[in-house]
Amino acid sequence: MKLIYVADDDKNICTLLKSHIENAGYTVETFSNGQMLLDRFFEKPCDLIITDIAMPEMGGYDLCREIRLRSMVPVFMISANNDEIDRVLGLELGSDDYISKPISFRELLAKIKNLFRRLESQKTDPVADADSLVCLDLSLNKRTREVHIDGELLKTTSKEFDLLELFLENINIAFSRDNILDRIWGYDYYGDSRQVDHMIKRLRKKMIEIGSACQIQTVWGYGYKIGDSNEK
Repeated sequence: MKLIYVADDDKNICTLLKSHIENAGYTVETFSNGQMLLDRFFEKPCDLIITDIAMPEMGGYDLCREIRLRSMVPVFMISANNDEIDRVLGLELGSDDYISKPISFRELLAKIKNLFRRLESQKTDPVADADSLVCLDLSLNKRTREVHIDGELLKTTSKEFDLLELFLENINIAFSRDNILDRIWGYDYYGDSRQVDHMIKRLRKKMIEIGSACQIQTVWGYGYKIGDSNEK
């Protein structure tokens, strides 16, 4: 059974999240701040972290930053401030998704279900297990869900990996932002296409810092692709 950690300093929200998520068939542990969750994660890693942004001792941003130094476990951010700045900063720190308050539990559970279904399909697909995808100096292993650039590991979040996989399976094919939202976030995603731009920016930065010859290319007025040349 999947284990989910939830951090929020509002006890009522923690209680509601725990109740709804456990009713959907998952195991949940709740914490009143990020530090408590982080300490527990070091003792026993979980399958998903859902964290509020504003908390005492350690908020969601700092928690995500600390988690990303050690793990690529999926992280969902929650915030009462439905501001693009919150979403952008969360994505740049390595979060996988954003939930605004008041929380739509139906939306949250759909996101959780889609996330785990996507991860499990990667593990159980016999074709995917046997295949690696390569473009220039970048190689992606579907079985281990690892990306290497000239032999060096590129740390990716779950959605960053899925995005690279989509591009590498469709070399030289451009995807619009809406296409990417449907394929990576799912058709029931409630956000907007700017989330795609933020993820692309973050992923490009990681690839450039590691010196990748393979880069995500902008198709002006349409979207993005990865080609078999290093054209930007």
